[in-house]
Amino acid sequence: MLDIKIYGTGTPSYQLAKTKLTEALQNANISYKLQEITNVEEIIRDHVDSVPAVCVNDRHLFQMKPNGQYNKTLRETIQKVLQLGKYGSMKKIIVPTDFSDASFTAYNFANSLARKINAVLLLTHVYHPVSTDMQQLVAVNEEAERVREDKLQGFVSSLNQDWIGNFITEPLVEGVFRVGFPRMELKDLSRLENALMVMGTTGEGGLLKKYFGSLSLDMMKEVHCPLFLVPPLATYQDMSRVIFFSEDLSSDSNHLLYVAGLAVAMECPLSLMHFSVHGEEYNLQDTLNLIQRFYPELEFVIDVVDTNQVITSLDEFLQDQNKYLLVLSTGHKNLFEKFFHRSISDYTVIHSHCPVLVLNQHFRESERHGFYPLSS
Repeated sequence: MLDIKIYGTGTPSYQLAKTKLTEALQNANISYKLQEITNVEEIIRDHVDSVPAVCVNDRHLFQMKPNGQYNKTLRETIQKVLQLGKYGSMKKIIVPTDFSDASFTAYNFANSLARKINAVLLLTHVYHPVSTDMQQLVAVNEEAERVREDKLQGFVSSLNQDWIGNFITEPLVEGVFRVGFPRMELKDLSRLENALMVMGTTGEGGLLKKYFGSLSLDMMKEVHCPLFLVPPLATYQDMSRVIFFSEDLSSDSNHLLYVAGLAVAMECPLSLMHFSVHGEEYNLQDTLNLIQRFYPELEFVIDVVDTNQVITSLDEFLQDQNKYLLVLSTGHKNLFEKFFHRSISDYTVIHSHCPVLVLNQHFRESERHGFYPLSS
């Protein structure tokens, strides 16, 4: 629990700070005790130079500045208090960046998603040290590391100032700088509670890398949270439907409920594409009951397609003028190996239009990232 004191004299700026801070704490489900300090003598005794101000656990003091700096410092105060509460139940969207156009596209997608699901953006840069061999000694270029970290923090600062006019409703952005191998560092970050990851795709390399990029391909296999892959031309605003492809909906119940909750949060209808192996019949009633139990408000349809028609069915969606979020559960190798070994032209179509959400076996084994209630 956070022990919070808020200092002020009842002015409009004090009331706004108290209202916005308590709203943020409640939305994040962070336990707190709030004490209002309005007596001037008490404010002076606690060494508070200006008000409104917030102190957390009698150790962390944050003071809001007047003269055009109030909105900025209020937002910074709220973010620092949420950080002390580890953001509570808020989703944490990890957005890897190498400052390229592809990573900026991913950030824009993640920013729009964050508004829908009450998330904080963790803009992450992993610096892979450059070393030189000097007389059998390895010298790390610390200056290059500092330049990269400064660039990340400058980028974060500029993003946090783009909210003028709606300084609280815009998602919070935190910079995360790590040194090491990107694959290993991002895999470690993906274990965060309530995490998901949004990555841009590069369109470089071999067949699979044409779509996912080398790092994205690694993360698709190893990430411990849901992974969104965003091609260069994809935009969140244009999506009209979430489409979940499954070879076994009954075995995908964890993924299914996650996707259903996501569709509700994104205010999109859901299409479930169940691929029937060798024309076998599938009992839809269990799936219908599961979704209606947790998300009775969700608009959804279920289509059963013979496995032989997988590519044809996919092509129909990919050639449509609408924008979709495609969801793949990679636990079923037989089905999706067929999909991923398609021609370059198919990859190009996907790469140009549709973001993809990958839910792998690591995520299947944990429910901590879900949108749905863990008990009913």
